[in-house]
Amino acid sequence: MAVSLRPYGSDSPDSGYIAWTPVPLVVASPLGGTLRISSRSAAGSAARVVFLQDRNQSPQSEIEVDLQAGEQRTIFIAGEFQPGERHSGASVDGKDVTLEARWLHEPETVVAAVEIMIRVRRNANELSDQARNDFLFALAKLNGILVDTDPTPGPGRGIYVTDFVKMHVQGATGSEHGDSHFLPWHRLYLLDLERLLQAIKPTVTLPYWRFDQAAPHLFTEDFMGAIDQIPRDSRQPGGAIDSGVITPPARFALDNPLSRWQIGDVQGIPRTARFDPQSGDATGLILPDGRDFRLASQDVTLGLGGGVPPDGPKDAKLGSPTLPKSFARMEGTPHGAAHMSFNGRINNVPVAPEDPLFFLLHCNIDRLWALWQGMFERDEQNDTRTYPYQQAGDAAPWEIINARQWPWDGGTSQPGSLLPPGTRKENFAQSNLVVNFPNNSPRIESAIDPYANHNSGHYLGFGYDDVQYNHVEPPIS
Repeated sequence: MAVSLRPYGSDSPDSGYIAWTPVPLVVASPLGGTLRISSRSAAGSAARVVFLQDRNQSPQSEIEVDLQAGEQRTIFIAGEFQPGERHSGASVDGKDVTLEARWLHEPETVVAAVEIMIRVRRNANELSDQARNDFLFALAKLNGILVDTDPTPGPGRGIYVTDFVKMHVQGATGSEHGDSHFLPWHRLYLLDLERLLQAIKPTVTLPYWRFDQAAPHLFTEDFMGAIDQIPRDSRQPGGAIDSGVITPPARFALDNPLSRWQIGDVQGIPRTARFDPQSGDATGLILPDGRDFRLASQDVTLGLGGGVPPDGPKDAKLGSPTLPKSFARMEGTPHGAAHMSFNGRINNVPVAPEDPLFFLLHCNIDRLWALWQGMFERDEQNDTRTYPYQQAGDAAPWEIINARQWPWDGGTSQPGSLLPPGTRKENFAQSNLVVNFPNNSPRIESAIDPYANHNSGHYLGFGYDDVQYNHVEPPIS
């Protein structure tokens, strides 16, 4: 009779997707004995799984599990983080590592096996062709472009625009921007979209655009579009057509699903760059008053230190030189500077998500926050150094750490008590394997420890290819 190996304790095909965070593996057999469990990488793959008797114990390359007849036991598995390997040893584009169980007394015979993908968010410039194409297909499907056997709406009328574009409108700016809540709100926003993409293609994760490095494989006709370069001090407006100035659209190969991108009356993706998209990193721009609004590199951003609140007037412009060094300043640069490195929809807050590059840009912002959290040990939700607004009265009601977030709160949040767009009312995309939120309505605290460094119940099911679980570097005071 069969031995069973069930990641997350589930028989679902989705259970074969893990990241760096240890997750349960339930081992069961009607027979008693000792099983040895190991992982085998597919040809050409560096991906490996490690095993832990308990999630807080040291990982092992293989493990022995003693079973009584009819017993099941829970151990833990995780992807092995391997600096120097492609994607740090994560899977490239699908399930490429197999867990295998053998009885100790019969070591040549595999009695149970399960295929695994170490599925993390990867650098967009380094994606395989398959990973790129799967992402583009799922993205286009959410925008209603691709129709196969499903009666999907036409271009620009899918859930991408009815929900996700309309979450980021002018009326919601105060509940999404302007202080420390900017980071957790956008982390939730990204995850909501990513889970829907994975419902279409389970191998997909949101890729990140590391905007302080050249990304020649990203700004191509096969991916996010080839685009023209304009001067950094260009005064061209940000829309597709404004004051008689037209921003030309990005150019796509005919077989790229984004070649049929449409939102409302805007066909294509208007976008030009204030940097060389083939050989340069994003630059920011020259402001109308002559100031140089330059993009901060990763090292400069992490060098903002372990402080959290802006410690200045609440209505101060983040990124202003008058503010003290604080990680909250990164909303100005690199975030704002990355947006303003372009002309087009992406540099205008109310319409920025109409350009899907928005989500790659924000995925890197979230990744920078994850790196910062690890460097300074800022993922303990009750620590004001992690998130400053812990109690009512500290800030606006929607900024307190246990505040439900718009639009998934049902439209009860301030400012404006905005009605949720599309289908998002108490409808955050669910996972059948990791934590969901009461009433499908996340709070700021839901986003603070998503890799479960402190509490396994916090795990949201994603990771980054260069952000290790349970950071081993000593904290910086």
